[in-house]
Amino acid sequence: MAIAQIRMESTFARLGLNINKPIQEIRQPTAKMNLSQVPAKLEIEQARIELSIDSSQARANIGIMTSMQFSDSNAAHGKQKAMQAIAEKAQEGDRLMRIYTKENAIANISREKGMRALEGGYTPPAASADEGVDIQFQLKPVVIQVQRNGMTMKPVTKPPELSYTPGKVEPYMIQYNSLKIDVVGGQFDRMM
Repeated sequence: MAIAQIRMESTFARLGLNINKPIQEIRQPTAKMNLSQVPAKLEIEQARIELSIDSSQARANIGIMTSMQFSDSNAAHGKQKAMQAIAEKAQEGDRLMRIYTKENAIANISREKGMRALEGGYTPPAASADEGVDIQFQLKPVVIQVQRNGMTMKPVTKPPELSYTPGKVEPYMIQYNSLKIDVVGGQFDRMM
């Protein structure tokens, strides 16, 4: 015996939307600055250049020394000889200290000193090859004075202009929902 079946078919509702977007407009009117400037004043002062020429070294180079230059030359020579003597004494002390080298340091040092004594005495320093004229420039600075005058500003501002159109949403039905019920198959006993 076939049993009857209930068959149901359903469809869902589908909803559509018409959307009009909102519109917002902002416009900013240009502000006015109203600037005024008074010109600045600039003053420039150039001082004169000083030139000095010293020819005392040129005279010393040809043998005409002042007493000050002659004493300076002798002092420099004496200082140089004193420094050489200190260096020699330090070197001789180092040689005498090194007994492990088996050098006859006392005899060697005395022989070197004897040979040096025969070389001669003082010779003044040689004249320099350059001309010896000292030229100096003394530059005096440029004096610059700036007087700034003021600037006035009277701005005129304007508020922004706004316009707004609200948006709108309109719903509509694309498809309505439905339910369909059918009885299929089977035979019913009418006696019952």
